[in-house]
Amino acid sequence: MDIVMLGHGGVGKSSYLSLMYAAMRDGIQGFGLRAREASLREELTSAAEEVLRGRRPGGGRREVLELLLHYQGRAVLPVRWRDHRYLAGQGGERLLLGLSRADGIMVFADAPRLLGDEPYRADLRRMGALVQRALAERDGRLTPFVLVFTKCDRLPSAGGGPVPLDSLVEPFEDVIAKVAVTENLRGAVALVACGHEPAGVTVPVLWILHHAIVGRGLALHAALTPGRALASADEAAEYERLEPLFAPAERLVTLLSHVPSF
Repeated sequence: MDIVMLGHGGVGKSSYLSLMYAAMRDGIQGFGLRAREASLREELTSAAEEVLRGRRPGGGRREVLELLLHYQGRAVLPVRWRDHRYLAGQGGERLLLGLSRADGIMVFADAPRLLGDEPYRADLRRMGALVQRALAERDGRLTPFVLVFTKCDRLPSAGGGPVPLDSLVEPFEDVIAKVAVTENLRGAVALVACGHEPAGVTVPVLWILHHAIVGRGLALHAALTPGRALASADEAAEYERLEPLFAPAERLVTLLSHVPSF
């Protein structure tokens, strides 16, 4: 499974990743994520501890992290987690290819900054246009897509109430409209805080696991249905390996009923 994160430098992807890993390490409803290498396990665990102390995580940024999806303590699927840093004007074929082939996509935006920085909002619109172009090139696989708004614990309150969600998603209105009318895309909004009191950090990964596993199961089941063209031996083996995950992945939706979706 390939998961892609996309966002500007400083948006909080590294902090998010370390806290998400800490939350998923011991498992949620049987699903967990573990780093394949001991050095990466130590790096992510140490980074999460730093974030919980209110500090920025140290260590070098890795563009690709090799993880394993576990279910009930057993490794079942390799997960390649890619961190793409968005740069103004970036639209290279490598990035577009990564987004168009990913099994799950997270797009990150700094919530407090986008409310008061119009050039940043304009840059987010350009990033959204790039994402929309990549989504248009995808095949028919069911694909989860999450808009992740970071640093939500730093948002100002208007009249004592929360900032309206419409103000946050406005730079991505075109992407949201595209996802909402595309049958094979499932969109969500996650409001996260990655500090000493984390909030919402499991929403993006659980949304992706739910839809990516269920979607792959539906595709494989259709390919293996009697009367259809013969599926490859690899597809049959993949179905056998993933079949125990289909029902548990369906049940993850009980944890996501509160998530704004489109």
